[in-house]
Amino acid sequence: MGKSIYNNQLFGGLKSDEINKVLGCSNAKFETFEDGQTVFQKDDVINNIGIVTEGEFNLISQKFNGARVIVTTLERNDMFGEALIFSTATTSPYDLVSFGKSEALFIPKSFFITVCPNACSFHNKLVSNMLAILSDKIVMLNNKMKILNAESIKSKIAIYLLSIYNKNNKLIFDMPMKRQELSEFLGVTRPSLSREFSNMQKDEIIDVYRSSIKILDLKKLYELAE
Repeated sequence: MGKSIYNNQLFGGLKSDEINKVLGCSNAKFETFEDGQTVFQKDDVINNIGIVTEGEFNLISQKFNGARVIVTTLERNDMFGEALIFSTATTSPYDLVSFGKSEALFIPKSFFITVCPNACSFHNKLVSNMLAILSDKIVMLNNKMKILNAESIKSKIAIYLLSIYNKNNKLIFDMPMKRQELSEFLGVTRPSLSREFSNMQKDEIIDVYRSSIKILDLKKLYELAE
């Protein structure tokens, strides 16, 4: 069993023995996949929440001309299917394919929408954690919309950094994304992103060291984000 799940946000606030009870109570199961094996295909109905416990999976979009494009790569402890199982559109718009040998934990949808027959106290905690995860995704999407509507790269960076600050309430933090991932998320080129980071550091708005950020002028950052 992948021990990484004990640190997953879904199981936050639960002890290891409680997590093991959750897995039993929910009829969760671990499945292994070979390289290139399909977990689910486009238009498949999704009835489980998945957590990557070993290896990697590629989320793939199939275009009308037959071309296949990797939308994202899911790594250990990443979750998938959590939005679809609670949506009216329950079918997947993508394929999920194993990249190398991998393993995932699957928890049935029914566990989250029915009353626990064993009256487990940790059942409610798991549902609460799932609501928090979905809420965080909504906040992230709202921030993404603000970023897309921002007029300058500095504004995009400011909105992103403030989203991390508001979540952790800390002026010093590590960015969860690498530079290339962040440039794609913000919709800018990596050189342009690096240049604006340097400019904001020269203006003493932030201090940057590798993936670490220190906010020096919080007021100015809020002004840039408006």
